[in-house]
Amino acid sequence: MRKKILVVYYSRHGHTGKVGKRIARALWTKVEEIKDIKSRDHLVSWEKSSFDEELRTTTKIWELKYDPKDFDLVVIGTPIWDGISPPVRAYLSRNKFKKVAFFVTFGAAAENAAHVMGKLAGKKPVAVLELQDRQIDLGEHKNLIKEFCQEIKKKR
Repeated sequence: MRKKILVVYYSRHGHTGKVGKRIARALWTKVEEIKDIKSRDHLVSWEKSSFDEELRTTTKIWELKYDPKDFDLVVIGTPIWDGISPPVRAYLSRNKFKKVAFFVTFGAAAENAAHVMGKLAGKKPVAVLELQDRQIDLGEHKNLIKEFCQEIKKKR
């Protein structure tokens, strides 16, 4: 029997969304974007978002179409600001998961994002992918995504 997989992500500038959609295509699965109720579109919002993350504050997110409890594995993606984004923090904190895998996109450093995400989800990830924004911009992410998806397929 084929395992049910869901890819969910939050993306502010499109990098995480691009990666999430590519992962969903590679795994032939459903994909959904986490949307923050709070606007984070301009520089002032970005600074407030970083402050929210620094304080480890969650945010309110829009209701999603898919319930992660209905899936054997949920692949969750976030951009890194001063840590994982508040919308993904909210998603991880309010849901239960059977299994998880994580992918993060970042400009400078991913720090310990996967560890923090695992603690919030209450699960150790079956796979982790960390991509710098420049790797995505230069197209260097494609093989890394392929390897990440192969790792997921082995462990599901």
